[in-house]
Amino acid sequence: MGHLVESSDGDRCPARIKDWRLRSPRRGVHAQREDAGMPHPFQLTMKIEGRADGVVRGEFADGECAVLLHYLEQNGQLAQSKPLREGFPCDFSIMWAEGTSLEVETSLPDNDTLSILLHRLRPFILKNEPASFETVSAIIGRRIEDPYLRQLLREQRELYDGRKSRQLFRIASNDVVVNSERVLHDWLNSHEYHRDPDKREAVDALFERMPGDLMRAILVFMLVDKVRAIRYLASLVAVLLGKTESLQFQALHEPTTLGADAGDW
Repeated sequence: MGHLVESSDGDRCPARIKDWRLRSPRRGVHAQREDAGMPHPFQLTMKIEGRADGVVRGEFADGECAVLLHYLEQNGQLAQSKPLREGFPCDFSIMWAEGTSLEVETSLPDNDTLSILLHRLRPFILKNEPASFETVSAIIGRRIEDPYLRQLLREQRELYDGRKSRQLFRIASNDVVVNSERVLHDWLNSHEYHRDPDKREAVDALFERMPGDLMRAILVFMLVDKVRAIRYLASLVAVLLGKTESLQFQALHEPTTLGADAGDW
C-alpha cells in the first residue's frame, strides 16, 4: 500500500460510477468587484450523467470570499513547492510469516523534503489559521445545499481526517489507533510545529514500538491524503469564485439528503 505525490494537478478521487461536471459562467467576476462588504454571488451549472442540467446558486459574504481567496493563494504556494513539483515516494509494505518476525519495507521522503511539505501544509492544518482546510470546508458547507456538492465535501473531509484510509486498514498499538488524526496532531505538536513534552513522550513510545520506519511511513501516508483533499477542495473553491470554468468529479452512489448544518457532511 502506498502513494506517490506527483507534480501533476490530477488530484482526483479514485474511479467511481457517476460523472458530474460543474461549470461556472462567471469567471473572474469576484476579482473585478470593488464594492467591499457586498455579497459575492456564485452560479454553477451541474451536468450529471443521465440527468438534465441543474443550476446551483448561492453567495459568500465579503469576509468569506477573502478567506477563500487566501486559501487559493496558499494552495498555489503548496503546488509550487519542491515536493509537489518533483514528487516524492511514500510506500510501505508489511510482511509476516508464521514463526518469523514482522518485516517492514519503506520508501519515504528525506527529512528536507518532508520539512518543506510540512511548512507549506501548516496554514491548512493548524485550526487557528485564517484559511485552514477545516475553516474553508465549513464556509462552503454553510453556503451550499446541493446534495451532490455536499457529498463531495463530505468525501474530502473523510479523506483529510483519515476516515477514508481507516476504512482500508487500521493499525493499532496498545489500544492506540496509530493511523489517526489524534496521533498525527500529537506528532506535529511535539516534533514539528510545536515542542509539547508530554505529547513527545507518548509519540516517542509509539516510534519505539513500531518496527523499522513503519511509524514514519504511516504519518507521511496521512499527510499525502491531506494534500489530496486540500488540492481537491481548492479546485472546488476556484470554480465557486469563477477562477476556473469547470470541475469534474465522480462518486460511487447517489448522495443522500443532507441537512444544512455543516456538521452533517
